[in-house]
Amino acid sequence: MLDFDQVQTALENLGATADAAESHGTLCALLLEDALHATWLSHTLEQLPDAGDVLAGEQLAVLEQLYQLTREQLRNEDLNLELLLPDESYDFGMRLLGLANWCQGFLYGVGVTGLAGNERLDDEGRECLSDLLEISKLSHDEESSDEAELQFTEIAEHMRVAVLLLYETLNPITPASTLH
Repeated sequence: MLDFDQVQTALENLGATADAAESHGTLCALLLEDALHATWLSHTLEQLPDAGDVLAGEQLAVLEQLYQLTREQLRNEDLNLELLLPDESYDFGMRLLGLANWCQGFLYGVGVTGLAGNERLDDEGRECLSDLLEISKLSHDEESSDEAELQFTEIAEHMRVAVLLLYETLNPITPASTLH
């Protein structure tokens, strides 16, 4: 997985208003409906850079890599989705803000795709969205402690599982035919 700082730098250099966590949340939600890379970029960047801009091309390559990797992780039966969040080198408050921003981005993506009202979304899926809405309201002024770190890990895991459950609900895996 690309690290948070790489993606954050690419987004900043491209003039994005959302941070890496929020952008990744949006990407994950858009991928529930198998959105194209260009669709995600249109919701992430104010405007696309000129095709001849070499430096911007390098930054766009980072975003393309994130798109492809996230798409593969969602489609993979190994359930190995990694959320793009600030790591332990960041202040605990910034990490909490990353959780909230990721959820806000995800909910934005859900709104853009119209999934909240989608009849394919069952009660469990709606509960996942409700949970993500509550996480998006997290306060980021909490002090770090062993208990707070444990809760952070549990919340991040809950988010990850919620996204995978939503993906599976909307994109059921069909078993491969077996030859007899």
